Amino acid sequence: MNEFSIEWTKDRNYAGVTVPSGTALKSKLMRYAQERPDEVKLKSENKDGSAFFHVPVSYIKCSPPRKVSEAQREAAGERFRKMWEEKREMEENQ
Repeated sequence: MNEFSIEWTKDRNYAGVTVPSGTALKSKLMRYAQERPDEVKLKSENKDGSAFFHVPVSYIKCSPPRKVSEAQREAAGERFRKMWEEKREMEENQ
């Protein structure tokens, strides 16, 4: 399977989420199922690696991508480069 699916019936407090294998969302839901078994439940994992979960409806969120100006993008890039330089220096000093 190569698709995501979210289904929710109004009279239930959980949503069914189907995710393909090898995705960040599947990894995240697997972790939540282990860390929060009372909230997130792995209902089935298929032979192809896809999985079906029950998650609280409050976990489902839809939001537009963040709009970032060119100046914000450059500032973030500079912070990232600085962080990696500091990390590299720390590793060299150890």
